[in-house]
Amino acid sequence: MALGCIFTALQSPAATYYVNCAAGSDAADGLSASRAWKSVAAVSSRHFLPSDSILFRRGTTCAGMLWPKGSGTVSAPVALDAWGMGPLPKIQASSGEEAAFRLSDQEFWDVAHLEFSGGNPRGIFIDGTRGVLRHIHIRDVVVHDVTGEPKKKESGLVVISPGARGQRFDDVIVDGVTAYGTSQWAGILVGGANFGTVAENERSTNVTIRNSIVHDVAGDGIVLFEVNHGTIENSIAWRTGMQETQTIGTPDAIWTWMCRDCAVRRSEAFLTDSPGVDGGAFDIDWGNDNNIIEESYGHDTQGYCASIFGSEGVTTNSAVQNNVCSDNGRSPRLAKRQGAIFLSTWNGGKLKGVRISGNTIFWNPPVGTAALVNNANFEGSGRFERNIVESWCPSLIRSNPSLIIEGNVFGHAAPPGNGIASRDPGKFPKSSKWTLWAFVSAASEDHDSRGQIAVLESAFSQFRSVDLDAVVVPSDVPGREQQQNLQYDWHLESIRIIAKEAEEERALKVRRRPTLVLMNPRNHIIWRHDGLTTPSELGLAVRSFLGNPDYSRMDSQQ
Repeated sequence: MALGCIFTALQSPAATYYVNCAAGSDAADGLSASRAWKSVAAVSSRHFLPSDSILFRRGTTCAGMLWPKGSGTVSAPVALDAWGMGPLPKIQASSGEEAAFRLSDQEFWDVAHLEFSGGNPRGIFIDGTRGVLRHIHIRDVVVHDVTGEPKKKESGLVVISPGARGQRFDDVIVDGVTAYGTSQWAGILVGGANFGTVAENERSTNVTIRNSIVHDVAGDGIVLFEVNHGTIENSIAWRTGMQETQTIGTPDAIWTWMCRDCAVRRSEAFLTDSPGVDGGAFDIDWGNDNNIIEESYGHDTQGYCASIFGSEGVTTNSAVQNNVCSDNGRSPRLAKRQGAIFLSTWNGGKLKGVRISGNTIFWNPPVGTAALVNNANFEGSGRFERNIVESWCPSLIRSNPSLIIEGNVFGHAAPPGNGIASRDPGKFPKSSKWTLWAFVSAASEDHDSRGQIAVLESAFSQFRSVDLDAVVVPSDVPGREQQQNLQYDWHLESIRIIAKEAEEERALKVRRRPTLVLMNPRNHIIWRHDGLTTPSELGLAVRSFLGNPDYSRMDSQQ
């Protein structure tokens, strides 16, 4: 009889459950919009099966921690999503609840289009106690306002971390997440150091964080701990390291620790701070192997732009290449100790196979100190080559002989503008502002377009106070409901979104997505980029025409 019941359950057809916290009833069966449940308690008390969907009504607010039970399978994950039109459904936990959304010893979940707030010490918290948990995919969610004093680094807005030694995750995707506002530690953290250093076969694997934004956090912005095959790309972090007094560590914006084959690319970090050391944009920390930071933009940080560290062993094959570093080392204390590029070892650690190449570094700290600081011990030697260093300090390099320095260009000129003005090809609505047009695709598989949205949001947040407007023109939107919901799904807030059939698109002859176009108040095209634009390409282009954002202007801080 027991086996028969199990077989029947396994053969049960997939169900779609509806939740409407404004007008539902927990006495209903939840199987239609008109018979929707009313509370997260109704969802959290039930065990869901593969291919089941749980849909919360848009524009509603639900109180309490959401913890649905059950798991999907490799071909039939459980879906947690939104239905209807309008703002994302809100799940609001109290400060006495451990999270706003929770999974434990569960796998094969797709979570999308929800807003989570509250919880202490985490907003989204996913862990386990045994084995390998697979396929945790989180897309286009907003997480904010997680309170409390951080007691360990596995706390904050989005935390996916093993709950026991030997437990790990595989196939984790955090895509298009906006996470902000916490006095706990991290913005987005996958992995963990709860159990110290673990064997390499116990690390989480195949982790991707992309197209995401983190800001206003007490500690780290975006971080991978003890991961093999991890990627952080097209992601932005600012106002990180805001803890006033050091308690559990010294934070960076975007970094990796004990990672093999991990990459940070096309990402941006600025306004980073620390109550102690670090306070940098990007970091390949100790215990890493075969890691790279590339095509990224670190600027206006209190600490370094990029670092490579070694401790308790050898950090191997680290590459920092084709990045732009500008106005780092705003703290005199950190600038003097670290420079813009910082290599360091301690506790017997060493570096092996360091390559720092093709980077552009604009170095103008408030004290006269070197742009490159290297006090690391090496196995063999490292290379600092083909970089451009524009420094306003008499000292350029402070390094031991282990780092080979050749083929670089050193100078003292200001960074050039890189905009190209042209005539307006059409007649557009008049505006008193500069306008950044983003022509993108809304197709879920177009990661370049989704990444371009994150880069656009970063530029808009920095330059809106100096008269920058932004407009998104999406294609591949299935219908009017989906187009209206994009404003909320992409967390565009004050960024306008208009239909594909816009006059601007036809006049500009947009033939590929993404494409960015910057227009001046007279509606002249000043700058254009077809294809994915990196954060530095866009950031430097906007600065060359609109000047520095308010936070980077010395006169605005007096």
